[in-house]
Amino acid sequence: MVVRDSDGGVISRSPLPDSGEFQIEYVHSYYNSPATEHFTAGENENFELVMVSSPSEAVLDYYELEGRKEIEGELLRLVLDEPQEFEALPLIGTQRGERTLVVSGERFTLYGEGGARHIVVKVEKDVFTGT
Repeated sequence: MVVRDSDGGVISRSPLPDSGEFQIEYVHSYYNSPATEHFTAGENENFELVMVSSPSEAVLDYYELEGRKEIEGELLRLVLDEPQEFEALPLIGTQRGERTLVVSGERFTLYGEGGARHIVVKVEKDVFTGT
């Protein structure tokens, strides 16, 4: 998993687990509620949003994606009927949203203290463990 700044410089690089799973956590700015986007990467450097979880059903509804809702403890999960595929995911990291990339339990903050941070999340072949 590679996170690059708007100029293409590497902010963080982390190997993906064999499962290809990673998450992006953030605080939803409108509902002020935590949310986690769950992704799975394939070997072709694309990745898919497969699920969104949050304690707030309004956050899940905000995505306007078809899927089934499940309850797991305090969290609601929206498992997508059709995963959303990406080659790259441009994001703006802010202190308010506290976007954080989670890969194999490691946490990488995607926001800076000096204002908005424009970043791009990508999967590159060399980030899979064992390859």
